[in-house]
Amino acid sequence: MTILVGSVYGNSSSVAEECAELLRGEGHDVEVLTLPSVDEVMAKPDSVLLVCTSTTGQGDIPDNLVPLFSELKDRFPLMPGRRYGLIALGDSSYETFADAGKQFDELLQELQAERLGEALFIDACETADPEGEAITWLQSWKTLL
Repeated sequence: MTILVGSVYGNSSSVAEECAELLRGEGHDVEVLTLPSVDEVMAKPDSVLLVCTSTTGQGDIPDNLVPLFSELKDRFPLMPGRRYGLIALGDSSYETFADAGKQFDELLQELQAERLGEALFIDACETADPEGEAITWLQSWKTLL
């Protein structure tokens, strides 16, 4: 499994690390990438992707994931059969709530990747424990692997 992390203030990094720890504890081989490239992502075509990203600014993707997102859009490497999950963090008091995650979800679907289950949207206005919410979601999501 490859976890792609988009983070500005560290919340999604923390969520990603907690998820990786749980998955490793169950015997999964997990790589966490904070500055991923398309070549890294495509090097392991059988690896399930888990995108874990916050949203910044006016619905923007965090700076550390922008190069990957842009390169995926430019090169457009089709990924039929590639499975992925999505954890998107945001603040629902903004009109662009979790837009970075929504943009990644849309792009991966355009690339013919297959999302496993429903995406998790974590709202900073409703939860003080994003890691706990992600672990609860992950418990059911991992049964789809």
